[in-house]
Amino acid sequence: MPTLYLKGFIRDATYIPHLNPEKFEAYDISRFDVNQAQASGLIDLGTSGNNLAFSKWVSPKRTRSYPFARIYNTFHFNTKKVTIIPIIKDEGAGTQNNDRINFITFSWMNLLNIYIILAWYEDAERKPSTTDRITNQILNVESVREKLFEVSRYQMTALHWNTTHFEKDFAPIYLNAVDGYKKISRERNVAVHSPKNHLQTLEKFKANGHFSLASFKEASLPRSYEAAHRESVTTHILESLEENTKGVFDISNYLGGQYYLTADEIYWENEQLVIQESKNSSRGKLPAEDDIKDGLFKLILFANMEEVAIDERTNIQFITRLKLTGDLIGNLLLPCATEDVFNFSAANRLTQTHQKRLILLNQEAGQNNRLQVWITGRHA
Repeated sequence: MPTLYLKGFIRDATYIPHLNPEKFEAYDISRFDVNQAQASGLIDLGTSGNNLAFSKWVSPKRTRSYPFARIYNTFHFNTKKVTIIPIIKDEGAGTQNNDRINFITFSWMNLLNIYIILAWYEDAERKPSTTDRITNQILNVESVREKLFEVSRYQMTALHWNTTHFEKDFAPIYLNAVDGYKKISRERNVAVHSPKNHLQTLEKFKANGHFSLASFKEASLPRSYEAAHRESVTTHILESLEENTKGVFDISNYLGGQYYLTADEIYWENEQLVIQESKNSSRGKLPAEDDIKDGLFKLILFANMEEVAIDERTNIQFITRLKLTGDLIGNLLLPCATEDVFNFSAANRLTQTHQKRLILLNQEAGQNNRLQVWITGRHA
């Protein structure tokens, strides 16, 4: 898949979500156990109704377990939003799953003013009938609770918190994670990946012996991102842009920060650039709700860009679009008249649950600038 490098500028990020959970569990901060808590919820600070909205990841890899859908579920709250991320996730030497947090995640959370709490796994169970796979991993509870207290008292933005947290705590938490897997391997008699690669990588994240965000960025961004500043885009690629072209965005904000995000597909339509996330249901009528939320969350920042440029071409007109495909007939482009949603639902014999979801998506597309949702059959 070809890749196109673009520049964008964001001043503010505003968004009105509609696929919000109907119920949210609240937890007392003094007794909060990240392992027992739901994937997202509220943390009661015990002072005149003050609380934090939290979400938790089970892996630092963004493409697993829908962490963005979990954050989306907290986005409608007018309070500080915290997301808890394991710094490393090893699922045993018998798997290829041995992931660590990267700079893109750091960028995404900063731009959306979401406070990161780095965590580590300290215990697990050996998967039955195996010697090299682990399951039911347990995060260290005390460190998460301590950082939640700190965030609750913190008066600066998430960007300031995340920067300080990474610079001060990244290396010790990372080493705790490495030691945690050594302990799990020893006590559960199970093979995990060698810590050598993680330790070598940590050294790449350092400058003058200390963790450095600049080194973290340089080491954890794929090499393709380094090409973003080269003249890598030729005129014919730009002018013949079609679907199945991946977009890499170098986004700046008014604070002068530089952030890197990726989009599934970018292409021209009616002299506008379409920035698209795509979700497909291989069997059903519509993708799962968490799939849809994951796509919407990724589009929040793109929809809030004020400017887009490609090389010397500036002020490019653009829209963002979530494409949903499934076992459907016809097409529906949101926002549209409510009657069109009813007609599409009837033609496809959608359940009441699916019809309600489309109505909410229609409201979401109608209330957020530059956002469209395109619903179509897999073979359309």
